[in-house]
Amino acid sequence: MRVLPQDDRLALLRDIAARARPTGGPAIAAARESCARELRELGFDVRERPFSFSAFPGKFATPLLGGAAALTVGVAGEWGASGARVAPFVLLAASAALLFGAGRWLARRGVLEAPVLRQRGVNLEAAHAGTVPRVWLCAHLDSKSQPVPTLLRSAGVVMAGLGYLLTLGLATAAIAGWHLHRSYWTIAALVTLVGAIPVVLSIVTWRSPGALDNASGVATIMAAARQVGRETAVGVLITDAEELGLAGARAWAAERGGGGGGPGDEALLNCDGVDDSGAIVAMYSAAPPARLLRALARATVGTGIAHERTRMIPGVLTDSVAFADRGLMSVTFSRGTWRSLARVHTRRDDLAHLRGTGIAETATLIAATVREMTGEERR
Repeated sequence: MRVLPQDDRLALLRDIAARARPTGGPAIAAARESCARELRELGFDVRERPFSFSAFPGKFATPLLGGAAALTVGVAGEWGASGARVAPFVLLAASAALLFGAGRWLARRGVLEAPVLRQRGVNLEAAHAGTVPRVWLCAHLDSKSQPVPTLLRSAGVVMAGLGYLLTLGLATAAIAGWHLHRSYWTIAALVTLVGAIPVVLSIVTWRSPGALDNASGVATIMAAARQVGRETAVGVLITDAEELGLAGARAWAAERGGGGGGPGDEALLNCDGVDDSGAIVAMYSAAPPARLLRALARATVGTGIAHERTRMIPGVLTDSVAFADRGLMSVTFSRGTWRSLARVHTRRDDLAHLRGTGIAETATLIAATVREMTGEERR
């Protein structure tokens, strides 16, 4: 294995993070070509996989759902404060079912099927000639910005959810015959409104260079692929339009169709956000991917590189969510602190705030996990 000087290992990071990379623009096309060039140098066969999607869910679903939740709580609270016993509960329950159903459809199907705001994206897929990878290294290439950072949006999601549940609890108490003072309803509405404000403000713009999110993730999986070497049957997937509803990952996963060994047979090690300091975290959604997590535990023992594991942070979506929705084993590797989330999706997510010193260790842990996974298949 050829070990590159530090400056060369980080050249791709600097190249990708030099400018914002909205889906469909010239900047992401240039960054994709840089990735393809490096993958070919590593001996991969590379191909582009175009796909079509709707940008509506990624751009507007979160603000609209947050606004609808706040409005529902406001109306239910006013009815409850006026003495209504049944109507607030009915409204909240029906609205919760409707919002959940609409959000689920928009996320899982609407991003690929909705007829509005259609766009084109391009995933980059790489594998060694003659191999059928069952383990994939994945990272998204596109970037976006928002008026509020991810940390504030996540806090808003949690707070709005608590306010909604609090109001539902008050509505349940009203049905049971409790006489509640107007102030209780007002407090619940205010909690929901304060939480909903950053959620409603989560509109998509294109001002962030996306150094941490996610030039760092792309550079990390490239470094991991270099460490794994050509002797291991691993694939590399660089997705597009992750910031627009995980569109690239959903399109790629839909095309798998449960092929090969069936749903769950393939494993994807996604990387999204590798800061210079902080703990390495492996995040997952849905059921814990037990086999993958066991391989990661062995990799930690073998390398001595510690990691934490947790469910996905509320309000944070990564490509592994889309993969898990299709029954594929997946975790997302990330590294950082709460300060990292405070930079994500802002103009401060640039190379002035990221040196790339956390990439090498994270890549080593990911590469070791790949070797554990592929070695397990051979045993």
